[in-house]
Amino acid sequence: MTVPLSAPESARRVGAYCWLEQQAFAWAGGWVTSIADPVAKLTMLELGDHAAWRAQRWYELLPTAPPGADALVVGSPLLEAVLQVLPSPDDDVHPLEVFISAEALLSMIDRVVADHLDRTTLVAEPALHRIAEIARTDLAGDLVGCRAVLQASQGQLDQAAVDRLGIRRAAFEALSPLDVLTSA
Repeated sequence: MTVPLSAPESARRVGAYCWLEQQAFAWAGGWVTSIADPVAKLTMLELGDHAAWRAQRWYELLPTAPPGADALVVGSPLLEAVLQVLPSPDDDVHPLEVFISAEALLSMIDRVVADHLDRTTLVAEPALHRIAEIARTDLAGDLVGCRAVLQASQGQLDQAAVDRLGIRRAAFEALSPLDVLTSA
């Protein structure tokens, strides 16, 4: 186990997870009507639904004492900037780019939750530990869904799309878990 988190640090991180999952829900939901393939559309719908479910679970773990749970549901400026690299439905992108971007986003969320688990114990935060394990299982299933859509696709990406994806993936992978969640 690495350096344990204090109770306020843990609460701030849980608030950031909630915010991040809310953003994932909005992003995935925004893509549902733009995707033509029924399997891919259903997969994106599930990604959004699962992100909303996880956001609610994180929210339920937040302290209700003043300033209240809502005050903790914030993203760091760096995380907000990184999420700006995700393609939007208004962009002219291949659907494969959306699923590759979703895979990078889900992998990042899993990485920060795993880091939190490494910084807490079942004795110190049993509810957080339980929800984090459930969330990681859910994320693993979502990653399988993304990869299944990618494997089933016969589409090819042009070099410009490959370059855009490289930039997106690098932006997500370059962040350490603490960078993602530091709200400074």
